[in-house]
Amino acid sequence: MIRALLLLLTLCFAIFVASQTGCDSGGGGEKPGPSTAAPPATEPLPESFDPHLQVKSVRDLGTVETNSVIAKRDCGYSANYQGRSVWIFGDTFLEINNEQNRSMLCNSWSATYDIDAGDELHGMSEKVDDVGAPVEFFPLTDAEHLYNEKHKGDDCAEQPCNAHWAIWPGAIVVDEKKDWAYIFYRKVHVEHGSFNFYHVGHSIAIWKNYNDPVHRPVFELVEEYPTLFFSEGENGFGSAAFVEQEMLYVYGCELEEGSLAKPCRLARVPIASILDRSAWEFYQPQGDWSPDVSSAALIFNANEMMTVFYVPYIQRYVAVYSEPMTTHVMIRTATSPEGPWSRPRELFAALEPEDDMGWVYDAMAHPEFSEDNGRVIYVTYS
Repeated sequence: MIRALLLLLTLCFAIFVASQTGCDSGGGGEKPGPSTAAPPATEPLPESFDPHLQVKSVRDLGTVETNSVIAKRDCGYSANYQGRSVWIFGDTFLEINNEQNRSMLCNSWSATYDIDAGDELHGMSEKVDDVGAPVEFFPLTDAEHLYNEKHKGDDCAEQPCNAHWAIWPGAIVVDEKKDWAYIFYRKVHVEHGSFNFYHVGHSIAIWKNYNDPVHRPVFELVEEYPTLFFSEGENGFGSAAFVEQEMLYVYGCELEEGSLAKPCRLARVPIASILDRSAWEFYQPQGDWSPDVSSAALIFNANEMMTVFYVPYIQRYVAVYSEPMTTHVMIRTATSPEGPWSRPRELFAALEPEDDMGWVYDAMAHPEFSEDNGRVIYVTYS
């Protein structure tokens, strides 16, 4: 798959410290009151740096532990789920062929009981097939399986040859009351050749039990693709997500046509109603919420893979992502999920890629490992 060409480094941990100006006293744990700033218009408000944020130090903790049969993989959304730290990855290269004679997967996953990342993560393990290769996280539908078989190889039964459906992961969130996890994903058609793929839409999978396969519900909301929740033109919701007081906030950031910008928009829904499309609302340019996704406001520019979460230490929401086509890992802050968001500040410059054509693809924070009310947070990138 094309995204794998961008995966030039295995996942690496970095640790950085964010603190208030002055840095000698810890921040409070309560969220600030409602913002009195004017709501964003169709373009973001003029941005400025957040004076409450300073990056005090950065420490590289090395490569995230992985199965020896995994050569490299990207993405790496994570969450604490049913007593484990669960990680869901995108394109995954294998050192061996799996039982289906494939050396590359479009997604994979790992988990560990280790919840202290300060001394590196240990015990990461995967479910494997009969030859010891990791299994994919998302199941394909019967129709997707059939399509992939018909188009497999150079001498395929149906053109275009070497084409297949792939499932790429997005944010993972946990409904604490149900003890279920919801995982956003995008459905992608991949063909042979560089950057020869296109998305057809985004959706939500349900994971009710760690030991059982994840389930991709049928929604019948997008013509031709019954498992999709959003069509391709609806901003790719699932780039980042978090739950606050039983309300789920979801960011969608998609590549803007004709540029390298990836504008982000914001949706919300009670997590108990996450699978009910009529319960979703989208933040509008006037500062209100509406079920109309087509008029959703631009919140800020970032990346299609990122993390947004609340940091009590600085009493701010933060967004962590990699600046597209660079090695810069960035952070923005805001006092509410919708903003206004600060100008991005560089957290650190990642290791240089092994190839001149590469860049940092997917920097993301892992707030479940944060320490001291978020004064210390952890980031991975590939």
